[in-house]
Amino acid sequence: MLKENEQLTKPQTPSRLGQTKGAETNTFVEKKGFKRAEAATYLGVNPVTIDRLAKRGLLHPSRALRHPIYSRDDLDRFLRETS
Repeated sequence: MLKENEQLTKPQTPSRLGQTKGAETNTFVEKKGFKRAEAATYLGVNPVTIDRLAKRGLLHPSRALRHPIYSRDDLDRFLRETS
């Protein structure tokens, strides 16, 4: 699992100081897809385990890009089913 001080989401770049065009908000973009190492960190396992889980059919990566991308929904589903 994630430690309390780790974040896998990136904040949007804040507007420059002195340039205010309304109320400034600190919004975070929620990450929907993870590469293999990021998925391993999210699940708290070794990256090789991610490969093994995908080979066994327990995780379903998207192969639309060059590298397999694991969706947050799929990782959360796996955690619910195995916990």
